Amino acid sequence: MWQPRGRAMGTADLHHLGSPTSLLATAFLLSVVLDSAWLLTQEQQDLPAVKPDASLNVKFDPQTTKLTWDCKENTTYGECALIHKEKGLIKKKVKHSDCQCTFPDCSLHGGVTLTVEVSVNQRRLSEMLVYTNPGKEGTAAENFSCVIYDADFMNCSWAKGRAAPDDVQYFLYVRSKKRIERECPRYLKDSGTHVGCHLRNLSGLTSYSYFLVNGTSQEAGIQFFDSVLLLKEIEQYNPPDNISVQCNASHCLIQWEKPRTRQARSNRELQYQLDIERWRDTSSSRSQLIVVFGDSGNRYNFPKPGSKAKHTVKIRTADARKARWGAWSPPVEFGSEEPESSLVYIYVMVVLGTLVCGLTLGCLFKRFLKTHRLFPPVPQIKDKLNDNQQVDHEAPGGHRPREEPVTASGRASELKGNQLPVDAEEALRRCQFPEHGDTEPTPQGPRHPATPDQKMQESQVAI
Repeated sequence: MWQPRGRAMGTADLHHLGSPTSLLATAFLLSVVLDSAWLLTQEQQDLPAVKPDASLNVKFDPQTTKLTWDCKENTTYGECALIHKEKGLIKKKVKHSDCQCTFPDCSLHGGVTLTVEVSVNQRRLSEMLVYTNPGKEGTAAENFSCVIYDADFMNCSWAKGRAAPDDVQYFLYVRSKKRIERECPRYLKDSGTHVGCHLRNLSGLTSYSYFLVNGTSQEAGIQFFDSVLLLKEIEQYNPPDNISVQCNASHCLIQWEKPRTRQARSNRELQYQLDIERWRDTSSSRSQLIVVFGDSGNRYNFPKPGSKAKHTVKIRTADARKARWGAWSPPVEFGSEEPESSLVYIYVMVVLGTLVCGLTLGCLFKRFLKTHRLFPPVPQIKDKLNDNQQVDHEAPGGHRPREEPVTASGRASELKGNQLPVDAEEALRRCQFPEHGDTEPTPQGPRHPATPDQKMQESQVAI
Protein backbone atom coordinates (compact mmCIF):
# COMPACT_ATOMS: atom_id res chain seq x y z
CA MET A 1 0.00 0.00 0.00
CA TRP A 2 2.89 2.33 0.86
CA GLN A 3 4.57 1.94 -2.48
CA PRO A 4 1.59 3.02 -4.78
CA ARG A 5 0.92 5.99 -2.54
CA GLY A 6 4.44 7.10 -2.84
CA ARG A 7 4.46 6.85 -6.56
CA ALA A 8 1.19 8.90 -6.80
CA MET A 9 2.63 11.59 -4.59
CA GLY A 10 5.74 11.75 -6.78
CA THR A 11 3.69 12.15 -9.90
CA ALA A 12 1.71 14.97 -8.33
CA ASP A 13 4.89 16.77 -7.31
CA LEU A 14 6.21 16.62 -10.86
CA HIS A 15 3.15 18.48 -12.14
CA HIS A 16 3.88 21.46 -9.81
CA LEU A 17 7.62 21.40 -10.21
CA GLY A 18 7.82 24.79 -11.88
CA SER A 19 6.40 26.79 -8.92
CA PRO A 20 8.78 28.47 -6.42
CA THR A 21 7.26 26.67 -3.48
CA SER A 22 7.87 23.31 -5.08
CA LEU A 23 11.49 24.13 -5.77
CA LEU A 24 12.09 25.13 -2.15
CA ALA A 25 10.55 21.96 -0.81
CA THR A 26 12.61 19.81 -3.13
CA ALA A 27 15.83 21.49 -2.05
CA PHE A 28 15.01 20.96 1.62
CA LEU A 29 14.34 17.26 1.14
CA LEU A 30 17.58 16.76 -0.73
CA SER A 31 19.58 18.47 2.01
CA VAL A 32 18.05 16.27 4.71
CA VAL A 33 18.80 13.08 2.79
CA LEU A 34 22.38 14.09 2.09
CA ASP A 35 23.05 15.02 5.73
CA SER A 36 21.76 11.64 6.96
CA ALA A 37 23.94 9.74 4.51
CA TRP A 38 27.03 11.74 5.49
CA LEU A 39 26.49 11.16 9.21
CA LEU A 40 26.05 7.39 8.71
CA THR A 41 29.25 7.20 6.67
CA GLN A 42 31.21 9.15 9.28
CA GLU A 43 30.01 6.84 12.12
CA GLN A 44 31.09 3.77 10.23
CA GLN A 45 34.53 5.25 9.65
CA ASP A 46 35.04 5.86 13.43
CA LEU A 47 34.70 2.06 14.36
CA PRO A 48 38.01 0.11 14.27
CA ALA A 49 38.06 -2.92 12.05
CA VAL A 50 38.62 -6.36 13.78
CA LYS A 51 40.01 -9.21 11.81
CA PRO A 52 37.65 -12.18 11.77
CA ASP A 53 40.50 -14.65 12.25
CA ALA A 54 41.99 -12.97 15.35
CA SER A 55 43.44 -15.62 17.78
CA LEU A 56 43.38 -15.50 21.59
CA ASN A 57 46.26 -17.98 21.93
CA VAL A 58 44.53 -20.06 24.66
CA LYS A 59 46.76 -22.21 26.93
CA PHE A 60 45.94 -24.67 29.77
CA ASP A 61 48.13 -25.82 32.67
CA PRO A 62 46.79 -29.15 34.07
CA GLN A 63 48.88 -28.91 37.22
CA THR A 64 47.26 -25.69 38.35
CA THR A 65 44.04 -26.09 36.30
CA LYS A 66 44.61 -22.54 35.01
CA LEU A 67 43.41 -21.35 31.59
CA THR A 68 45.15 -18.28 30.04
CA TRP A 69 44.85 -16.29 26.78
CA ASP A 70 46.17 -13.11 25.17
CA CYS A 71 44.65 -9.92 26.44
CA LYS A 72 42.94 -7.59 23.97
CA GLU A 73 42.39 -3.88 24.32
CA ASN A 74 38.94 -2.56 25.09
CA THR A 75 37.78 -5.92 26.44
CA THR A 76 34.42 -5.43 28.16
CA TYR A 77 33.35 -9.01 28.93
CA GLY A 78 34.99 -12.39 29.45
CA GLU A 79 33.87 -15.94 30.25
CA CYS A 80 35.65 -19.31 30.32
CA ALA A 81 34.22 -22.79 30.58
CA LEU A 82 35.39 -26.35 31.13
CA ILE A 83 33.39 -29.26 29.76
CA HIS A 84 33.96 -32.43 31.81
CA LYS A 85 32.78 -35.88 30.76
CA GLU A 86 31.42 -36.66 34.23
CA LYS A 87 30.70 -33.29 35.84
CA GLY A 88 29.43 -31.57 32.73
CA LEU A 89 29.81 -27.81 32.12
CA ILE A 90 31.75 -25.65 34.59
CA LYS A 91 31.62 -21.88 33.88
CA LYS A 92 33.71 -19.04 35.33
CA LYS A 93 33.23 -15.30 34.74
CA VAL A 94 36.30 -13.14 34.11
CA LYS A 95 36.95 -9.57 35.13
CA HIS A 96 37.62 -6.96 32.44
CA SER A 97 41.35 -6.77 33.10
CA ASP A 98 41.91 -10.52 33.67
CA CYS A 99 43.01 -12.81 30.90
CA GLN A 100 42.91 -16.06 32.88
CA CYS A 101 40.65 -18.27 34.99
CA THR A 102 41.31 -21.12 37.41
CA PHE A 103 39.00 -24.12 37.70
CA PRO A 104 38.49 -26.26 40.80
CA ASP A 105 40.32 -29.55 41.01
CA CYS A 106 38.81 -32.28 38.85
CA SER A 107 40.04 -35.40 37.13
CA LEU A 108 41.69 -34.66 33.81
CA HIS A 109 42.98 -38.07 32.70
CA GLY A 110 39.90 -38.60 30.52
CA GLY A 111 40.41 -35.31 28.70
CA VAL A 112 38.46 -32.02 28.87
CA THR A 113 37.30 -29.28 26.49
CA LEU A 114 37.96 -25.62 27.37
CA THR A 115 36.43 -22.49 25.81
CA VAL A 116 37.10 -18.75 26.13
CA GLU A 117 34.70 -16.00 25.05
CA VAL A 118 35.45 -12.27 25.31
CA SER A 119 33.91 -9.02 24.00
CA VAL A 120 36.26 -6.59 22.25
CA ASN A 121 34.83 -3.30 21.00
CA GLN A 122 31.31 -4.69 21.23
CA ARG A 123 32.27 -7.74 19.21
CA ARG A 124 32.53 -11.26 20.63
CA LEU A 125 35.55 -13.47 20.16
CA SER A 126 35.65 -17.15 21.22
CA GLU A 127 38.19 -19.91 21.06
CA MET A 128 38.12 -23.60 22.03
CA LEU A 129 40.92 -25.88 23.30
CA VAL A 130 40.75 -29.68 23.61
CA TYR A 131 43.07 -31.11 26.27
CA THR A 132 44.00 -34.82 26.04
CA ASN A 133 46.06 -37.11 28.25
CA PRO A 134 49.57 -37.25 26.75
CA GLY A 135 51.37 -40.57 26.44
CA LYS A 136 50.71 -44.01 25.06
CA GLU A 137 47.21 -45.36 25.50
CA GLY A 138 46.90 -47.97 28.29
CA THR A 139 50.10 -47.04 30.15
CA ALA A 140 48.45 -45.15 33.03
CA ALA A 141 48.03 -46.69 36.48
CA GLU A 142 44.83 -48.69 36.93
CA ASN A 143 42.50 -49.70 39.80
CA PHE A 144 43.50 -46.76 41.97
CA SER A 145 41.98 -46.63 45.46
CA CYS A 146 42.75 -45.20 48.89
CA VAL A 147 41.51 -45.98 52.39
CA ILE A 148 42.02 -44.18 55.71
CA TYR A 149 42.13 -46.30 58.87
CA ASP A 150 42.81 -45.71 62.57
CA ALA A 151 42.12 -42.01 61.89
CA ASP A 152 45.81 -41.26 61.21
CA PHE A 153 46.93 -43.62 58.44
CA MET A 154 46.15 -43.96 54.74
CA ASN A 155 47.02 -46.63 52.19
CA CYS A 156 46.73 -46.10 48.43
CA SER A 157 47.16 -48.82 45.84
CA TRP A 158 47.13 -49.13 42.06
CA ALA A 159 48.06 -51.61 39.35
CA LYS A 160 50.45 -51.40 36.44
CA GLY A 161 48.90 -50.31 33.15
CA ARG A 162 48.07 -53.11 30.74
CA ALA A 163 50.19 -51.50 27.98
CA ALA A 164 52.91 -50.07 30.23
CA PRO A 165 56.51 -51.08 29.42
CA ASP A 166 58.61 -53.13 31.83
CA ASP A 167 60.73 -50.19 32.97
CA VAL A 168 57.77 -48.03 33.96
CA GLN A 169 57.88 -46.31 37.32
CA TYR A 170 54.93 -44.55 38.95
CA PHE A 171 54.85 -41.67 41.43
CA LEU A 172 52.02 -40.43 43.63
CA TYR A 173 51.35 -36.78 44.48
CA VAL A 174 48.66 -35.53 46.86
CA ARG A 175 47.42 -31.95 46.71
CA SER A 176 45.13 -30.33 49.22
CA LYS A 177 42.47 -27.76 48.47
CA LYS A 178 44.96 -25.09 49.47
CA ARG A 179 47.23 -26.17 46.59
CA ILE A 180 49.78 -27.72 48.93
CA GLU A 181 51.32 -30.66 47.11
CA ARG A 182 53.55 -33.43 48.45
CA GLU A 183 54.89 -36.72 47.14
CA CYS A 184 54.33 -40.11 48.74
CA PRO A 185 56.95 -40.70 51.46
CA ARG A 186 56.76 -44.53 51.52
CA TYR A 187 56.09 -46.53 48.37
CA LEU A 188 54.96 -50.15 48.23
CA LYS A 189 56.76 -52.07 45.47
CA ASP A 190 56.07 -55.09 43.31
CA SER A 191 59.11 -56.33 41.36
CA GLY A 192 60.64 -52.89 41.75
CA THR A 193 57.60 -50.99 40.45
CA HIS A 194 55.69 -48.65 42.75
CA VAL A 195 52.18 -50.06 43.21
CA GLY A 196 51.14 -48.45 46.48
CA CYS A 197 51.80 -45.76 49.06
CA HIS A 198 51.56 -45.57 52.85
CA LEU A 199 51.03 -42.21 54.56
CA ARG A 200 51.26 -41.80 58.32
CA ASN A 201 50.63 -38.08 58.63
CA LEU A 202 47.37 -36.72 57.22
CA SER A 203 47.40 -33.37 58.96
CA GLY A 204 47.94 -31.35 55.76
CA LEU A 205 45.04 -32.88 53.84
CA THR A 206 41.68 -31.16 53.47
CA SER A 207 38.24 -32.68 53.04
CA TYR A 208 38.68 -32.78 49.25
CA SER A 209 42.13 -33.82 48.04
CA TYR A 210 43.56 -34.28 44.57
CA PHE A 211 45.56 -37.46 43.85
CA LEU A 212 47.86 -37.71 40.82
CA VAL A 213 49.75 -40.81 39.66
CA ASN A 214 52.13 -40.16 36.79
CA GLY A 215 54.92 -42.30 35.39
CA THR A 216 58.19 -42.34 33.53
CA SER A 217 59.76 -44.77 31.06
CA GLN A 218 62.60 -44.83 28.56
CA GLU A 219 60.54 -46.77 26.02
CA ALA A 220 57.28 -44.82 25.75
CA GLY A 221 55.38 -41.88 27.15
CA ILE A 222 53.29 -42.76 30.24
CA GLN A 223 49.83 -41.36 30.70
CA PHE A 224 48.77 -40.05 34.11
CA PHE A 225 45.83 -40.95 36.32
CA ASP A 226 44.20 -38.46 38.67
CA SER A 227 41.21 -38.41 40.99
CA VAL A 228 39.57 -36.10 43.52
CA LEU A 229 38.55 -37.93 46.70
CA LEU A 230 36.40 -36.85 49.62
CA LEU A 231 38.40 -38.11 52.57
CA LYS A 232 35.47 -38.85 54.84
CA GLU A 233 34.06 -41.17 52.18
CA ILE A 234 37.24 -43.25 52.03
CA GLU A 235 37.70 -43.45 55.80
CA GLN A 236 36.99 -46.75 57.51
CA TYR A 237 35.89 -45.91 61.02
CA ASN A 238 37.04 -47.86 64.02
CA PRO A 239 34.51 -49.79 66.13
CA PRO A 240 32.74 -47.83 68.88
CA ASP A 241 34.46 -47.42 72.22
CA ASN A 242 33.31 -48.48 75.69
CA ILE A 243 30.50 -50.86 74.73
CA SER A 244 28.42 -51.72 77.80
CA VAL A 245 25.26 -53.77 78.38
CA GLN A 246 22.90 -53.44 81.34
CA CYS A 247 20.04 -55.93 81.67
CA ASN A 248 16.87 -56.05 83.74
CA ALA A 249 14.05 -58.57 83.85
CA SER A 250 12.78 -57.83 80.35
CA HIS A 251 15.31 -55.71 78.41
CA CYS A 252 19.01 -55.12 77.92
CA LEU A 253 20.28 -51.57 77.29
CA ILE A 254 23.29 -51.48 74.95
CA GLN A 255 25.36 -48.27 75.03
CA TRP A 256 28.56 -47.16 73.30
CA GLU A 257 30.67 -44.12 72.47
CA LYS A 258 31.45 -42.85 68.98
CA PRO A 259 34.93 -43.79 67.74
CA ARG A 260 37.81 -41.42 67.14
CA THR A 261 37.84 -40.09 63.55
CA ARG A 262 40.33 -38.13 61.44
CA GLN A 263 38.16 -35.04 61.65
CA ALA A 264 35.50 -34.21 64.20
CA ARG A 265 32.17 -35.82 63.33
CA SER A 266 28.80 -35.18 64.92
CA ASN A 267 26.56 -38.03 66.02
CA ARG A 268 24.24 -37.39 63.07
CA GLU A 269 27.07 -38.05 60.61
CA LEU A 270 27.58 -41.63 61.80
CA GLN A 271 25.56 -44.82 61.78
CA TYR A 272 26.10 -48.12 63.54
CA GLN A 273 25.30 -51.75 62.82
CA LEU A 274 24.60 -54.21 65.64
CA ASP A 275 24.93 -57.98 65.37
CA ILE A 276 23.14 -59.67 68.28
CA GLU A 277 23.10 -63.46 68.47
CA ARG A 278 22.85 -66.24 71.01
CA TRP A 279 26.02 -67.23 72.77
CA ARG A 280 27.76 -70.24 71.17
CA ASP A 281 25.04 -70.61 68.56
CA THR A 282 26.60 -72.75 65.81
CA SER A 283 23.51 -72.81 63.60
CA SER A 284 23.72 -71.21 60.17
CA SER A 285 20.76 -68.91 60.83
CA ARG A 286 21.75 -65.60 62.35
CA SER A 287 19.79 -62.78 63.87
CA GLN A 288 19.00 -59.82 61.64
CA LEU A 289 21.54 -56.99 61.59
CA ILE A 290 20.21 -53.85 63.27
CA VAL A 291 21.11 -50.37 61.96
CA VAL A 292 21.09 -47.55 64.53
CA PHE A 293 21.71 -43.92 63.52
CA GLY A 294 23.92 -41.71 65.63
CA ASP A 295 21.19 -39.22 66.50
CA SER A 296 19.47 -41.92 68.59
CA GLY A 297 21.90 -41.29 71.44
CA ASN A 298 24.25 -44.23 70.78
CA ARG A 299 22.01 -46.69 72.60
CA TYR A 300 19.70 -49.58 71.79
CA ASN A 301 17.15 -51.49 73.88
CA PHE A 302 17.24 -55.20 73.20
CA PRO A 303 14.26 -57.26 74.43
CA LYS A 304 15.41 -60.62 75.73
CA PRO A 305 13.59 -63.54 74.07
CA GLY A 306 13.96 -65.79 77.12
CA SER A 307 14.58 -65.47 80.83
CA LYS A 308 18.27 -64.74 81.38
CA ALA A 309 19.25 -65.89 77.89
CA LYS A 310 22.95 -65.34 77.19
CA HIS A 311 23.82 -63.34 74.05
CA THR A 312 26.73 -61.54 72.40
CA VAL A 313 26.74 -58.19 70.60
CA LYS A 314 29.19 -56.76 68.03
CA ILE A 315 29.07 -53.20 66.64
CA ARG A 316 30.69 -51.48 63.65
CA THR A 317 30.60 -47.90 62.32
CA ALA A 318 30.05 -46.18 58.96
CA ASP A 319 29.31 -42.75 57.53
CA ALA A 320 25.62 -41.86 57.63
CA ARG A 321 25.59 -40.93 53.91
CA LYS A 322 27.60 -43.86 52.61
CA ALA A 323 27.53 -47.31 54.20
CA ARG A 324 31.26 -48.07 54.07
CA TRP A 325 31.40 -50.30 57.16
CA GLY A 326 34.52 -50.64 59.25
CA ALA A 327 35.71 -53.59 61.32
CA TRP A 328 33.56 -55.34 63.94
CA SER A 329 34.20 -54.76 67.61
CA PRO A 330 35.10 -57.73 69.85
CA PRO A 331 31.93 -59.56 70.98
CA VAL A 332 30.52 -58.45 74.32
CA GLU A 333 28.60 -61.06 76.33
CA PHE A 334 25.53 -60.27 78.39
CA GLY A 335 22.90 -62.34 80.18
CA SER A 336 23.59 -65.75 81.72
CA GLU A 337 23.07 -69.43 81.02
CA GLU A 338 19.52 -70.40 80.18
CA PRO A 339 17.85 -72.31 83.04
CA GLU A 340 15.20 -73.63 80.69
CA SER A 341 17.83 -75.24 78.55
CA SER A 342 19.50 -76.78 81.62
CA LEU A 343 16.21 -78.30 82.84
CA VAL A 344 15.46 -79.65 79.41
CA TYR A 345 18.94 -81.14 79.31
CA ILE A 346 18.39 -82.80 82.69
CA TYR A 347 14.99 -84.15 81.66
CA VAL A 348 16.43 -85.59 78.48
CA MET A 349 19.26 -87.25 80.37
CA VAL A 350 16.84 -88.76 82.92
CA VAL A 351 14.61 -90.15 80.17
CA LEU A 352 17.58 -91.57 78.28
CA GLY A 353 18.98 -93.12 81.46
CA THR A 354 15.62 -94.72 82.23
CA LEU A 355 15.37 -96.15 78.74
CA VAL A 356 18.90 -97.53 78.91
CA CYS A 357 18.30 -99.14 82.30
CA GLY A 358 15.00 -100.64 81.13
CA LEU A 359 16.59 -102.08 78.00
CA THR A 360 19.48 -103.50 80.03
CA LEU A 361 17.18 -105.17 82.55
CA GLY A 362 15.01 -106.54 79.75
CA CYS A 363 18.03 -108.05 78.01
CA LEU A 364 19.27 -109.63 81.24
CA PHE A 365 15.84 -111.09 82.05
CA LYS A 366 15.49 -112.47 78.54
CA ARG A 367 18.91 -114.05 78.76
CA PHE A 368 18.07 -115.59 82.14
CA LEU A 369 14.90 -117.19 80.75
CA LYS A 370 16.78 -118.55 77.76
CA THR A 371 19.47 -120.06 79.98
CA HIS A 372 16.87 -121.65 82.30
CA ARG A 373 15.21 -123.35 79.34
CA LEU A 374 18.46 -124.80 78.01
CA PHE A 375 19.72 -126.00 81.41
CA PRO A 376 16.79 -126.90 83.69
CA PRO A 377 17.78 -127.45 87.37
CA VAL A 378 18.17 -131.07 88.62
CA PRO A 379 15.70 -131.73 91.43
CA GLN A 380 17.32 -132.49 94.78
CA ILE A 381 16.84 -136.04 96.18
CA LYS A 382 14.78 -135.92 99.28
CA ASP A 383 15.84 -138.18 102.17
CA LYS A 384 12.57 -139.28 103.73
CA LEU A 385 14.19 -141.82 106.01
CA ASN A 386 16.29 -139.25 107.77
CA ASP A 387 13.40 -136.79 107.77
CA ASN A 388 11.20 -139.37 109.57
CA GLN A 389 13.83 -140.30 112.09
CA GLN A 390 14.89 -136.72 112.80
CA VAL A 391 13.56 -135.43 116.10
CA ASP A 392 13.02 -131.75 116.52
CA HIS A 393 13.13 -131.75 120.33
CA GLU A 394 16.05 -132.66 122.50
CA ALA A 395 16.33 -136.02 124.32
CA PRO A 396 16.26 -136.25 128.12
CA GLY A 397 19.49 -135.07 129.54
CA GLY A 398 20.00 -132.35 126.91
CA HIS A 399 21.37 -134.70 124.18
CA ARG A 400 19.97 -134.99 120.69
CA PRO A 401 19.22 -138.54 119.44
CA ARG A 402 21.74 -140.10 117.12
CA GLU A 403 20.84 -139.85 113.44
CA GLU A 404 20.45 -143.12 111.60
CA PRO A 405 22.33 -143.58 108.37
CA VAL A 406 20.39 -143.63 105.12
CA THR A 407 20.69 -146.81 103.08
CA ALA A 408 20.63 -147.10 99.31
CA SER A 409 17.40 -149.10 99.38
CA GLY A 410 15.76 -146.38 101.35
CA ARG A 411 16.87 -143.78 98.88
CA ALA A 412 15.64 -145.92 96.03
CA SER A 413 12.23 -146.35 97.57
CA GLU A 414 12.07 -142.67 98.26
CA LEU A 415 12.94 -141.86 94.68
CA LYS A 416 10.30 -144.27 93.42
CA GLY A 417 7.76 -142.77 95.69
CA ASN A 418 8.57 -139.32 94.43
CA GLN A 419 8.54 -140.48 90.82
CA LEU A 420 11.81 -138.96 89.79
CA PRO A 421 12.49 -138.31 86.15
CA VAL A 422 14.04 -140.99 84.03
CA ASP A 423 17.40 -139.29 84.02
CA ALA A 424 17.45 -139.16 87.79
CA GLU A 425 16.45 -142.85 88.09
CA GLU A 426 19.15 -143.85 85.65
CA ALA A 427 21.71 -141.89 87.62
CA LEU A 428 20.60 -143.58 90.83
CA ARG A 429 20.69 -147.03 89.25
CA ARG A 430 24.23 -146.48 88.03
CA CYS A 431 25.23 -145.43 91.49
CA GLN A 432 23.81 -148.66 92.98
CA PHE A 433 24.78 -151.13 90.23
CA PRO A 434 27.68 -149.84 88.15
CA GLU A 435 27.85 -151.27 84.68
CA HIS A 436 30.78 -152.88 83.04
CA GLY A 437 33.45 -150.37 82.21
CA ASP A 438 32.18 -147.79 84.62
CA THR A 439 34.61 -146.74 87.24
CA GLU A 440 33.60 -146.29 90.79
CA PRO A 441 33.76 -142.68 91.85
CA THR A 442 36.67 -141.78 93.99
CA PRO A 443 35.68 -140.56 97.44
CA GLN A 444 36.30 -136.87 97.86
CA GLY A 445 37.28 -136.91 101.49
CA PRO A 446 38.91 -139.24 104.07
CA ARG A 447 37.01 -142.45 104.71
CA HIS A 448 36.02 -143.05 108.34
CA PRO A 449 35.51 -146.54 109.77
CA ALA A 450 31.89 -147.67 109.72
CA THR A 451 29.98 -147.99 112.94
CA PRO A 452 28.39 -151.32 113.98
CA ASP A 453 24.95 -150.12 112.96
CA GLN A 454 26.19 -149.14 109.51
CA LYS A 455 27.80 -152.55 109.06
CA MET A 456 24.55 -154.27 110.00
CA GLN A 457 22.60 -152.20 107.50
CA GLU A 458 25.12 -152.91 104.74
CA SER A 459 24.90 -156.66 105.41
CA GLN A 460 21.13 -156.52 105.20
CA VAL A 461 21.32 -154.72 101.87
CA ALA A 462 23.76 -157.29 100.56
CA ILE A 463 21.40 -160.17 101.55
